[in-house]
Amino acid sequence: MFVFLMATAVSTLAAEKETEWTSLFDGKTTNGWTPRAKVESFKAVEGELHLSSKVNVWVVSDLQMGDFVAELEVKIPTDNKGFNSGLGFRLIGDTGKPKGYQCEIDRAKPAGIYGMGGWLYPKDKDQTAIYQKATKGLFKPTEWNHFRVEAKGPHLRTWLNGKLIAEVMHKQSLKGRFGIQHHGKGGTVKFRNLRARLIQ
Repeated sequence: MFVFLMATAVSTLAAEKETEWTSLFDGKTTNGWTPRAKVESFKAVEGELHLSSKVNVWVVSDLQMGDFVAELEVKIPTDNKGFNSGLGFRLIGDTGKPKGYQCEIDRAKPAGIYGMGGWLYPKDKDQTAIYQKATKGLFKPTEWNHFRVEAKGPHLRTWLNGKLIAEVMHKQSLKGRFGIQHHGKGGTVKFRNLRARLIQ
């Protein structure tokens, strides 16, 4: 059994090495990202992407992926208690507000999944109770938080600071762009170490 598990682990690691990570941010410029509405400020600052806005806005990547794993670190403004952001994925639409999925980034439902006009997780009272227990104390409002998203076919999963949070099946959008969101109402949200890789 031990030998089998070791062989499986080595095989999985080898498969991961076959697909290299693609950086979604070059660390120096905003190249490859396009705001879909007017923003106060969108700029690269010492290896971080800083986004400030007074209106709800998406900034969308040129890169499109179908089945992937994506990771990033996010720091939200401490002076805005109701601040809301998100990592969009499989976003479709070439202009205006895109449609697709979002890994929520805020104090209320971090790593929850929103998409196609409503919450996919947590979706009801029972899921919310499970979600709240799983995320209690996990999101750090004054620190950098690590998010991970995996999309393989209709299977969507999210992690917050290394812990699996959401897992849903949904297949309305199977390929599209990445995006970062600012719900408006001021404040600067910061992103760093954005990367993604294709999975099979």
